[in-house]
Amino acid sequence: MASITILTLAGAHLLVLSVWITVVDLRSLRIPDGLNASLAIGGVGFQIASQKALPVWPIIGAASLCLALYGLREIYLRRRGVVGLGLGDVKMAGASALWLHPANLSIFVLLSSTIALVSVFFWGRNNQRLRSTGRMPFGPFLAFGLVACWCLENFAGIGPLTQ
Repeated sequence: MASITILTLAGAHLLVLSVWITVVDLRSLRIPDGLNASLAIGGVGFQIASQKALPVWPIIGAASLCLALYGLREIYLRRRGVVGLGLGDVKMAGASALWLHPANLSIFVLLSSTIALVSVFFWGRNNQRLRSTGRMPFGPFLAFGLVACWCLENFAGIGPLTQ
């Protein structure tokens, strides 16, 4: 378990970046590489500080998640002829994975996707931009899923990091 100082600093960094990414993605439908890089560096830093070792498994988990989402992105693009998942979202999911234990990545993706689908159902009915473009930012949902899963791992004792 990480010390309270590490958790406080990491949590503040994570929360600020999550809000920043959410605001930028809602306004522009883009997640800048610089924000994704900061998220990734923060995740690696958190893992090193809390585990006192190189985060090999989180890095492998992040790479695997990136490859899986990139593969889904390409399959959708080839079958439908439109981009269904932005490259910034794929990068953000990979950067987010660096903050979490690999065993919890499926929970992260499930939570983020479920909240996005529920939001499309409710928000999409009255949202002119979504109806006219068919595009919706996924970054805010990834940010929410990341913060929720990270808090569950580190404060609620859920996940393999606490065993």
